Amino acid sequence: MFLCSKLFSDTYSSIRFTRLCQFSCPNLKNKVTIFLIRALSSTARLFRNAIHRPAPAYAQRIAVLQMSGIGDLLLITPALRALHQMYPSAQLDVITYNLDHASFLFRLPYVEEGIVFPIFDLELKHFWRTSFWRSFSSTARTVRKKHYDIYISFHHPWMPQWYFLELLLAAFSGATFRIGINPDYVSNNGVFDQSAREADIGDRHYRDFYFDLIRLIGNPTMDYSMDFPIEDHERASAEAWIQEIMPGCNRIVCMHVGASTEAKRWPLENFCNLALRFVSIGCGIVLIGTQQERIHTEKIEKILPSGNCLNSAGSTDLFRMGAIIDASDLFIGNDSGPMHIAIARKKPTIGLIGPYHPRFHKYPKEEATIIRNPTPIDGYDAIAVKESDYRWEIPVDLVFSEAMKLLG
Repeated sequence: MFLCSKLFSDTYSSIRFTRLCQFSCPNLKNKVTIFLIRALSSTARLFRNAIHRPAPAYAQRIAVLQMSGIGDLLLITPALRALHQMYPSAQLDVITYNLDHASFLFRLPYVEEGIVFPIFDLELKHFWRTSFWRSFSSTARTVRKKHYDIYISFHHPWMPQWYFLELLLAAFSGATFRIGINPDYVSNNGVFDQSAREADIGDRHYRDFYFDLIRLIGNPTMDYSMDFPIEDHERASAEAWIQEIMPGCNRIVCMHVGASTEAKRWPLENFCNLALRFVSIGCGIVLIGTQQERIHTEKIEKILPSGNCLNSAGSTDLFRMGAIIDASDLFIGNDSGPMHIAIARKKPTIGLIGPYHPRFHKYPKEEATIIRNPTPIDGYDAIAVKESDYRWEIPVDLVFSEAMKLLG
């Protein structure tokens, strides 16, 4: 509590100024938030003595934090497996924004509980409000009551506000030993006992970087394969459904036409043309996605002959969608969760990649065929791209040619 009081005392004038401005200026908001991060990090060091990492025999509970979507959570599964091998008697709990996205993690035998951290719902412009602290403290109290031996933050935020909230949660976690990522403008370990810096990521795949974090507490087995568990009956049910709808098709191509932003979506017209090419050689098309994406999948379904298309968008849960991917001969999709699921299930995969940073999808050739759009975007920031302005230049012929190689 003294740490909290010291922080508030040091930053009170900035908070008042921030409140008056209502964070109307993004640059001002970022500057104030960076000041808060530095103040928190410096204050934390005053009360954080050098601590040795817990020995495997004494570590009973480990908390791991990772935000965002299914793909981001899949990318930490190799690190989770390595943690379990290093600390076989420890229970692993996951702190994340949406437990539905993380549901597959709880099928791993060493992952126990989930804790919701509503970080994307918290706005620093409401920093002084009771509702802000009630929401934040709910997660903080839950984490603190668990008495974690090790706390690891895998999330790499791209907004200073999210950095601040995640560092604040780590500071109040009460964990014996803390590991995480610090922004480059924090010159020491800050709230952590061992840390990596943003600059250490570079252009590497996030899976590589996550092992850097694990190496701060030991020497893990370097196995980069990802885990998305599917039950045998789920796979059998998906195969039966596909066979019922498309009994005469010799190969099944699974397509996901959706993504989190318009800029990440290969044009729907291209998917339509590609689907027709596959049908012409006797393939069946399975379309997956959310209920919101069904408006797109229905356009493809309408142009395909009866008996050549199963449109499952909006009618499956996460595991049934995964089983459909697993029951297919080839997956083609945008940079989104289903693409990472296909790679985790070791299916022949073609990823159509738009403006995001390659660290999300820098898979080796033996894991996936990644086709990057040649149109560059400075900073790889798809959010800064006007949805109507991003120009895709990946031709259908190229995707079909790569697909035929994978189908043999």
